[in-house]
Amino acid sequence: MTPDTVQVVIYDAPAAQASGCACGCSGHHDHNEPGDPLAAVSLEMQTKALALTLNRAFPGQVEVSYINVLTDPRGPSLPQTALLNSQSIPTPLVYINGQGRFAGALIPERIREEVGKILEAH
Repeated sequence: MTPDTVQVVIYDAPAAQASGCACGCSGHHDHNEPGDPLAAVSLEMQTKALALTLNRAFPGQVEVSYINVLTDPRGPSLPQTALLNSQSIPTPLVYINGQGRFAGALIPERIREEVGKILEAH
């Protein structure tokens, strides 16, 4: 990482999320509801798509990483693990340059705006 590189880290705890839907079906059907089209796409895959989007917008200036706090070897020592396991804050947690910026959803447009502001300030 160079001083001009913005770090975006997505912290996830997939097992801590509610599994399935309220009917007890374990999420195997859609109840004919449109819902979130990305709901079936893993957060890790969404993070890879985010990395492509940010690298297209800011070539060579952004590093994006995904950490599943439940399986990553660093997980037990991360403060984000306790936050996610407490379920007081919804997954995922989005940190930009070490500071928590968003929780509960991965919204590429908002993250791109924040990264743009940081890069403009440098």
